[in-house]
Amino acid sequence: MKERFLDIVIILLTFILMLWVITTRTHLYECESMSLQGVRYILAMNRLSLKRGDIVSISGHDTAYVRKKTLAKKLIGLPGDVIEQTHRGILVSQIFNGRQQIKIPLSSTLSLLEKTIDGKPLTPLITTVVPEGYVFVAGDHPRSFDSRYEEFGLVPIDKIWGKAVLTW
Repeated sequence: MKERFLDIVIILLTFILMLWVITTRTHLYECESMSLQGVRYILAMNRLSLKRGDIVSISGHDTAYVRKKTLAKKLIGLPGDVIEQTHRGILVSQIFNGRQQIKIPLSSTLSLLEKTIDGKPLTPLITTVVPEGYVFVAGDHPRSFDSRYEEFGLVPIDKIWGKAVLTW
């Protein structure tokens, strides 16, 4: 009888913990960004396990062109990665044992723009190594305003307040 009571208490506590996590640490969002049009996602309020390809929610990354908006972008470059602009577009390279390896093209369809929709000038990001505490993000839409441009820049990791755990 005592073991059964203990099992019930453990199950109940597990259920309460799961309910707390679901209600306080996850949110359902519909993306309003041109980068990921019509995408709905469940956002986990956790940035501890970020990896390339994650859709992340960025809040507080104020730039001259984007103010006080929550953005959804795809995480492309992590600290230590080399971001370079070539005639083929943007390439992301990882560094292993002090040597640059694995050149990953960002996308052959994402050409760099000269100006925003409003006509403001855009400056392509120069070749750089992503420093500790920052990430390189990009959208899938050809007119996405993202880390490819100096005006947006690299995003501090503390501005990422969650990542999509389920998209549809």
